[in-house]
Amino acid sequence: MFLIGFTDHPLEYPFDDASIPAAPGRLMLGKCEEEFLANLSLWDKADYERHWLHELKALLGGSSKVALVVSYNDPKASSNFEIWRVYREGDWAYFQNQIPRFDTFPSEFEISDLNRYIQDRTATNADGQKISEWNVALRDIEVFLRDSGAL
Repeated sequence: MFLIGFTDHPLEYPFDDASIPAAPGRLMLGKCEEEFLANLSLWDKADYERHWLHELKALLGGSSKVALVVSYNDPKASSNFEIWRVYREGDWAYFQNQIPRFDTFPSEFEISDLNRYIQDRTATNADGQKISEWNVALRDIEVFLRDSGAL
């Protein structure tokens, strides 16, 4: 099973600036459920949803790696953001969570070009430890897109 979306829980205000809301969301990766809080300072819920559908359609269209942004903030106000890197291998998609720092990207970085900066999939980190990842059949992502009206 695969799903990414917002819950019906009320907005939260977890950031230093109490005027910036965050929308609770969830990501279903097979039998595993991951939660996230999407910062709504620059993107609204519809922006996130458009982004996710675009990236997932690109993955099904043959892209070998994409990134699902689940919390994006102004680089002037934050040092990082949260993504799920997704790698296509055969009939499977492998998901790895990451919190990249803005200062690791070039100064001309645009969030719309994020996929250019996603490194190739590795199963271990620099210390040789296994990286946490979840796998989902591509057909489950296709069902999600079809059910959401994106296909």
